[in-house]
Amino acid sequence: MNNITETMNDQVKQMMEMQARAIEPMRAFAVVAADAVEQLARKNYAVAGDVLESTTKQVHLTASGKDLTEVATAQAAEAKALVELMNTRASEYADLAKQVSSKVKEATESVAASYK
Repeated sequence: MNNITETMNDQVKQMMEMQARAIEPMRAFAVVAADAVEQLARKNYAVAGDVLESTTKQVHLTASGKDLTEVATAQAAEAKALVELMNTRASEYADLAKQVSSKVKEATESVAASYK
């Protein structure tokens, strides 16, 4: 009976080792994905903050302005500043995409090399 138990324990251990070896290459991609999701979420949070800040300024300009021309000029300047900031953010998103693409390529090469 002991022999059967030892054999089954060995088989379970071998199966667990095989599963670990099979899943190990996926860890490289999981790390890349987790980093990308975190960076994207932080970037989205920053953009939301930028939009909130600009919107708040727009409301304050409208509420505090007495001269319509002054208010319109100030709001146009604020809108232009937001557009410029969003252009900068768009470049940051493009850079993030390049970084993630590079990391995926590295992970792919690393995983491929482990199978050779």
